[in-house]
Amino acid sequence: MSFEQCKDHPEPPPAYSLHQHACISLNSSDCLRFIRFPRSVIDVLRQAIIESWLRGIQREEDYEDAHEFKLHGSPWWGQGDDAVPSRILMIHILSALYNTGWYLLTSTHISKKPYDKDSLIFELGIPPSPTSFFSVSFNDYDKLNLICAPSELIPAVQQTLGQETIQREEWCDSGTAYHFKLRGNPWISSGDKGIHSRIKLLSLLDCFTTFGWKLYASIDMNRGDEDRYTDSWFFLSIFKIKYYKI
Repeated sequence: MSFEQCKDHPEPPPAYSLHQHACISLNSSDCLRFIRFPRSVIDVLRQAIIESWLRGIQREEDYEDAHEFKLHGSPWWGQGDDAVPSRILMIHILSALYNTGWYLLTSTHISKKPYDKDSLIFELGIPPSPTSFFSVSFNDYDKLNLICAPSELIPAVQQTLGQETIQREEWCDSGTAYHFKLRGNPWISSGDKGIHSRIKLLSLLDCFTTFGWKLYASIDMNRGDEDRYTDSWFFLSIFKIKYYKI
């Protein structure tokens, strides 16, 4: 067939199965919308929410072409009592989707609404071997939390950050998170200090990679003052190693 014939009579698209892509949007301060996920996956996600969000589901409903869960509490404020639990919730959601063959393609900011958050785009693939996740959150101007991280990472992170950088550290949220308060204000630093902060983050990535963890997602999941909030990082295990059970 000539180019002109192709132009007039294009070949039909490949026979992909229906809906290879789906989306999660984080709405208001307490809503999750799952767009174009199969009903069977919604059932898996419901169970993941029930198991990880102890405040519970306020209500759920079909919303246009999405399924919406409205939660008790305010997980998307990102600070206070819901700061760590909201990341644990996201760990369970990412894990549930990954283990059913839905892989995060990208997190993207596609709305101009004030205080809006990322939308998460997923692609359907072959379900992998089960794996595990943990999260790193950067709070206020000087705090770093390891959430659902394996215990062997704690001394490695202590060494990577350096005692001269750590002002205070402790377990919090019933042992589900390890909290570091750092000296200075690394998350709003500039100039030489800004370079130093980024070098520390690169060193943390090196550390996690050494222990068999790969950065899987960087997600803006907060709706507070924009200058105080940064993305949360989510890592998945790429080696068969001992990990924190979520």
